[in-house]
Amino acid sequence: MDLLKFLVQFSVFTIFSAVLANGQKEKDPKIVIIGAGLSGMAAATKLMDNGFNNIVVLEAENRIGGRIHSVNFSNGFIDLGAQWVHGVKNNVVYEINNGTYKFGVTGFDDKLPLFLQSNAIPVSQYKCENFAFLALENLFSNYNEMSQFNGSIGEFIIGKFKNSSFYQIPEDQELGDEMIDFYDKEMNIWNGSETWFDLSAKLHCVSGFNEGLQYLTWKRDGYKEFFKYLTKQVPTDGTNKTLNVMSKVYLNQEVTNIEWNISTSNYKYAIVTVNDQKKYYADHVIVTIPLGVLKARHESLFTPDLPNKLKRAIDGMGYGNIGKIFLEYDMPFWPNDTEWVGYGFLWTKYDIAAVKGTNKEWLLDLQMFIKVDKFPNVIEALLAGPHMRTFENLSSDVIMHDCVWLFQKFLGVILPRPKSMIKTSWLTSKNFLGSYSYFSMKTAEYNVTSNDLAETLFTPTKKPQIKFAGEHTDPAYSSNAHGAVNSGFRAAQEIIDYYS
Repeated sequence: MDLLKFLVQFSVFTIFSAVLANGQKEKDPKIVIIGAGLSGMAAATKLMDNGFNNIVVLEAENRIGGRIHSVNFSNGFIDLGAQWVHGVKNNVVYEINNGTYKFGVTGFDDKLPLFLQSNAIPVSQYKCENFAFLALENLFSNYNEMSQFNGSIGEFIIGKFKNSSFYQIPEDQELGDEMIDFYDKEMNIWNGSETWFDLSAKLHCVSGFNEGLQYLTWKRDGYKEFFKYLTKQVPTDGTNKTLNVMSKVYLNQEVTNIEWNISTSNYKYAIVTVNDQKKYYADHVIVTIPLGVLKARHESLFTPDLPNKLKRAIDGMGYGNIGKIFLEYDMPFWPNDTEWVGYGFLWTKYDIAAVKGTNKEWLLDLQMFIKVDKFPNVIEALLAGPHMRTFENLSSDVIMHDCVWLFQKFLGVILPRPKSMIKTSWLTSKNFLGSYSYFSMKTAEYNVTSNDLAETLFTPTKKPQIKFAGEHTDPAYSSNAHGAVNSGFRAAQEIIDYYS
């Protein structure tokens, strides 16, 4: 009997010791997810779907979504953040609803905008198309040559323009220069950069591409609709299984410090401090904070400081900003046909010189006004460049006045004032400080990748204590919404694998 008692006690002691040695792997681990954007909510969903319920999602804003921000406008929801689903093949955003949602289309995939000049003189659309196809072909097809080019995208494309047969015609050189300026803005909008001279040509070639239509829309529902499918509020996999992921989210919770690799007795944990007061103790922390915020605050945010390799990656990866303006009119003044997708603005060198130094200089960052799917009375501007902070600080009245001035200048007609408007302010928002990451010339110089930004911080017992997610950490689809979702799933899966 004594022997049996001894064996039972010894077994209990052995199991208890193993639990401590393995970071209490047998228990339901405490997991803190910082950020309720796409990556944070993807991570929370995957964890809960695999039986992990001791989860807290801390969100600094007063809403979920992060850089998904659908707002009510003109009797529907328009998107101030991510707006389109780019491609269908291997795109988790497209695939995750399992065909439940029927996307809208824009026509942007196979149509160019109607090009306008700042002097209101009609321009040859045929000549503009020649320059446009030259730019697009080299940006998206000439990867073999571009991948060997050590300079910027701007240098690469300008070289192609000035060596083309179109540019050799003297009377077309000014138009070529205007198209160069147009595609500088195009690349800035795609990447969030201020100039395409900061975009690495060779790293542009490593970005993933999903086949299929690139501008699928959420119609009048907004990108927020995706969260229903992402977080399994509605069943999509044939099992009728739903999850209450939203119950794990706490809003207005700004994380001010993450203390990691801390030891108390035999147990390792991290301490997440919110609003400089409340503390959360966690076995694992998934950090989905935008790269711009990491750049600005990582030194004060993490205790102890991050490893040098990770700091170098944060410093080296580019992070920028784009802007949007949505204008609503009682009646549209733009063409009402399927062939028209937008106005593309070509600034003459004389008008550029005239606008520079004035309070309308921010308009030089505005590349296009485009139609908005299912919103016949709304027109949307896309802009990016060196004047974004000025743009975000302008009042709505000034924005509307300047946009009317712009339309009248390029179209040569008198137009009414918009009925209403809304614009973005990502750069001046302290919880975002911009829109998304990009591969800069500094990224190439530092030889860092998105994988470097996804580096895991382990405890001495090899427990993955701090994990990083977010669009900037996805090696194939950084800057994309589906890259953000992939990163959240990846971070969650690595925690799941640790306990399997």
